[in-house]
Amino acid sequence: MTRPTTTEPPRSPTTSPYPLLAGVGVAVLLLSTTAFFRVPLLPEIGRDLSMSATQLGIITSVFAAGRLLTDLPAGRLLERMHPAALLSASAALMVVGSLALAVAGLPVTAYAAAFTLGISSAVTNATGMHAFSVAVPARRRGTALAVFSTALLGGQALGPLAAGGIAGVSSWRVAEGVAGGACAVLVLALLVLWRRGPTRHRPNATADPDTTATSDEVVIDTAPGARGALLAVSFAMFFTLGAMPQTLIPLIGANQLRLNVSTIGLALGVGGACRLAGGFIGGTLADRVSRRAALLPGLVLQAVGVALVIGSGVPWWLAGIVVMSLASWSISVGATVLADLTPEGELGPRLGRFRFIGDVGLITGPLVATQLFERLGPAPTMTTVAGLLVAAAVWCAVSVPETRARA
Repeated sequence: MTRPTTTEPPRSPTTSPYPLLAGVGVAVLLLSTTAFFRVPLLPEIGRDLSMSATQLGIITSVFAAGRLLTDLPAGRLLERMHPAALLSASAALMVVGSLALAVAGLPVTAYAAAFTLGISSAVTNATGMHAFSVAVPARRRGTALAVFSTALLGGQALGPLAAGGIAGVSSWRVAEGVAGGACAVLVLALLVLWRRGPTRHRPNATADPDTTATSDEVVIDTAPGARGALLAVSFAMFFTLGAMPQTLIPLIGANQLRLNVSTIGLALGVGGACRLAGGFIGGTLADRVSRRAALLPGLVLQAVGVALVIGSGVPWWLAGIVVMSLASWSISVGATVLADLTPEGELGPRLGRFRFIGDVGLITGPLVATQLFERLGPAPTMTTVAGLLVAAAVWCAVSVPETRARA
């Protein structure tokens, strides 16, 4: 099998991708921060708009639906458009969604705002993941995607913390208004980066002297189930993200543990900080030890974190947040392996499919988990979520090859 040709010229030795990546990383950080403002605010939104737990779960699912409908079109654009152009459009949508949520008077308005935020999130995450995947040689891809995860998960740490703090001294509406204002400034900065930055829309760092010409195709031919297993990782991880940190964790904190919005935001902020550490752990393991040595333990440890929430009391609740957050590196490692398996010029669409399946999980996670939680209670709910993660780990163990040596 021969590698598909690409019309993009090789990168000049004097051209560095890192100034552009720095701008992309900052944009991902801020957009992720504002997208996650809504999470600790859910209980107050529910009280203000008279929404049940199931209706609040729909907010998360509608957010995921916006992402779902955007993942595949965004994947096709990644190979053709400058990342700053895509991120400026994403920031503009974040302004619209945040301000719409800030003025919402009915649940339907909150749903529409969440849908818009989901579109923005899909474009942001796909653009950042693709840019960091192609910017460096394959042997450093795990670390590069760990840097991307740091920006993305750092926003997930700062967002709940900032939103909880602002809402604690004002209201949830003011917090969402602040998010919209911050993104309006980001739109202008990204337009400047697009106009004054490099003319090429992406660095070409896929050519690596340590990589053989046919290694990617060999992996694809000998591991037909690998991509299916990686899609299962995406589904299980995003199912867990939607069900637990984005929905049940804040609801349990508010309704069962009687914690206020600031405390919930602080706890989710601690979890986000743990995600930062976990991202670097996963990236280092993937590049220096083994892709599988990062992927499989990450999924199992994530399941352990979910199971901890079954325990009663704040310590168990907080322990579950910390362990789940530390083990959240499986998404970036899964994307690393997917990039290892993908020929040049095809990564954008494949990342689109990877994120599409993940967002199917993000939609179904809150809907399934809130129904189980209301009907059966915490133990069956957490057992179901943890079981899904373990099943993904088993599938990867038997189907996903080790790709580090080939990279």
